[in-house]
Amino acid sequence: MSKWAAEIEEDLKWREAELGSLKLAAVSAPPKSDRQRALLRALWTMLYAHYEGFCKFCWDLFLSEIERDGCLRSKAVESIAILSLSKTFQELRGDTSALAIWSFAQTKLPDAMREPVAFSSRLETKSNLWANLARENNAAVGLPTGQIEANVSQINAIVGRRNEIAHGKKLVVESLDDYSTYEQAAMLVMHELAVAVVDQLDKRSFALP
Repeated sequence: MSKWAAEIEEDLKWREAELGSLKLAAVSAPPKSDRQRALLRALWTMLYAHYEGFCKFCWDLFLSEIERDGCLRSKAVESIAILSLSKTFQELRGDTSALAIWSFAQTKLPDAMREPVAFSSRLETKSNLWANLARENNAAVGLPTGQIEANVSQINAIVGRRNEIAHGKKLVVESLDDYSTYEQAAMLVMHELAVAVVDQLDKRSFALP
């Protein structure tokens, strides 16, 4: 097993274990009791935290391992090269005079393409990892979006209801069965991301053939 595969597996396991412990407490509470309702609300909030946290963990690990690989930008696939040039493009947007564009095309971009891939900015969650943002982040680095596309409504419900709970609204999670539908959707998204990151790093799919 590769180092990154072990790191991702370890991170996913403790998150699943924490959710499992909280589910057990919710099942053990008297049905429809104040205790069970509170535990189900806590479980929903925890589900969002682990969905967001795991996605961010995988994205950061993916980009860090690409940096450690030392792949030159000129040898990287388009999506990775473009993301790694974010700061360079931002500087160009600050000065779009003819001279600045000429200098960019003649010197800055060619020089940058000869350098190893480095990311001045990372993929962000904005503390609200809606389905469209998760999709955009995966697509930005060439990772699959199939499970996100298949579970858009569930992922958005996880985020939206977490926000309602965080803002003090009296959101009631009806039952563990109701919650489980959304946990399954989040886990499908998380597992697809985990497998894709490991696969791409193992195969160096971020680099041109």
